[in-house]
Amino acid sequence: MEKGDDSKQNYGDMYELKEADIDQEKIGFLRWINKRLQNDRYLSKGLFKKYLPINEDGDDFFEKIKDGILLCKLINDSKPGTVDERALNYPKTRPLNYFMMLENQSLALNSCIAIGCRVVNIRPESMVDGIKEAHLNVVWQVIRVGLMDNLNFKMTPGLKHLLLENESPAKLMAKTPEDILVRWTNWQLKRVCNHKQIKNFYKDIQDGEAYTYLFTAIDPQNTDLLPLRESDPEDRMEMLLEYAQNMEMTDFITTPQDIIKGNMKLNTAFVAHLFNNYPSLDNEDQEDCLDDFSEMTYNEESTLFYDESREEKSLRHWINSLNLQKWVSCLYEDLKDGHILLQVFEKLQEGMVKTEEINIPPFKDIQHVYKSVENCNYCIDLGNQLGFKLIGIHGNNIYEGNKLLLSLLWQMMRYYTLSLMKSGEQTLTEEEVLKWCNNKLQNDKTKGGRSVFSSFRDSSLTTSMALLDLIDIIQPGSIGYDMVYSGNTIEEKVDNARYCLTMARKIGATVFALPEDITEGNAKMLALVFARLMKVGTERTG
Repeated sequence: MEKGDDSKQNYGDMYELKEADIDQEKIGFLRWINKRLQNDRYLSKGLFKKYLPINEDGDDFFEKIKDGILLCKLINDSKPGTVDERALNYPKTRPLNYFMMLENQSLALNSCIAIGCRVVNIRPESMVDGIKEAHLNVVWQVIRVGLMDNLNFKMTPGLKHLLLENESPAKLMAKTPEDILVRWTNWQLKRVCNHKQIKNFYKDIQDGEAYTYLFTAIDPQNTDLLPLRESDPEDRMEMLLEYAQNMEMTDFITTPQDIIKGNMKLNTAFVAHLFNNYPSLDNEDQEDCLDDFSEMTYNEESTLFYDESREEKSLRHWINSLNLQKWVSCLYEDLKDGHILLQVFEKLQEGMVKTEEINIPPFKDIQHVYKSVENCNYCIDLGNQLGFKLIGIHGNNIYEGNKLLLSLLWQMMRYYTLSLMKSGEQTLTEEEVLKWCNNKLQNDKTKGGRSVFSSFRDSSLTTSMALLDLIDIIQPGSIGYDMVYSGNTIEEKVDNARYCLTMARKIGATVFALPEDITEGNAKMLALVFARLMKVGTERTG
């Protein structure tokens, strides 16, 4: 990860766990990894057989996580295609050395950020050095991303049943995945009892009562309320675990103590796994839901039923990488009151946001609109101060969820990226990035200027050759050119782009681009990828 990002060298301060908690989480996570990666074509043969299965005893989990290979493969399990595994350092006749493990972990952590994980305070060294809390935190976030993938109306239209009176679907989607799972759990509990509701997956589930009712609601043929007759907590949990085993749902909750102690991560993962396999919501399709939401705006409908655009996803993941107070789940809904946007502006230029000018939510109903719009208007003022082009964009556009918001966010992301390489008080320009990159490409004797480009709109960039050459110049010998295609077909371009982005992350660049951004010649995103590479390159040369 890059030194200029919001990451501290002291990587242990926010992940302190008791030894018992470490052991609990370790076993829950390794069982999931053993199951999900058991058919991996590399881990099932030759030298790689040493990786799986991970032994539950001792520190086998931490030893096998620290070289980065299992973590990168787990990332691909949660978000397929994120890591081009050709870029990984694999052991051959002997184990990987420290530097090669650092490269793998740099790739893993930057890939985590790219898929929306928050890894503040964790650096590649913390992973290779075997810091247990860091291992567990990163592994949990990667698993979480994969488990929460179905918590949207596109994948699960039946979520409409969870809406409260007068609540919009967009409002529900703006909640954290954990909050939606709590809402789902309580909806199921109401089906079988009138008195039990929960607010979390730690204290409120420790007595097993909520799980007993939940099992009965989602799998009534194979479960019942008999565990409630057991006064001894251990005996009650043993019965629940037997039900979970019959449902093939024992990946995260394996002992009575996992429930009794209320480990939040394991119980959240357990409930998410239940949701994915036993949603127990009426089988609805998108057309049925659209009939119910006939008064939705076009933006609301697009947000609910179609994939988040590449642009929206990249911007949301960038915002979440800044370690703000609130996690952004739904770009338009979460940013509409302007409060998170103001926090981002403070990241762009420390001290520019005046505290007395901020309206801090939550707002009373009668105040919500004008206080939110006031915040959003302040954001436009701040953007103008930084020289952004915001003609025709007003605070009410942000509040209403208009896609004009994306123009503001792009300029914020661009400013932030270029400001990572300030020369004194002067922020770098794209022209300076272009000049630096072409100087490197032109002056390298082994490349001979073959991939010099005229602008970030140059069509030659769609083959990824300029990016690959620049990466190889920054870290000589890093690119396996025998794995690079000429880029004559779209398939070859996509393969090159995926390899290129993976290698950029491996040498330490935090990039949010997707392969299609390169193959389609997205000039805005290409400029930011080159800027991130320039940052890595200048840090290495001083």
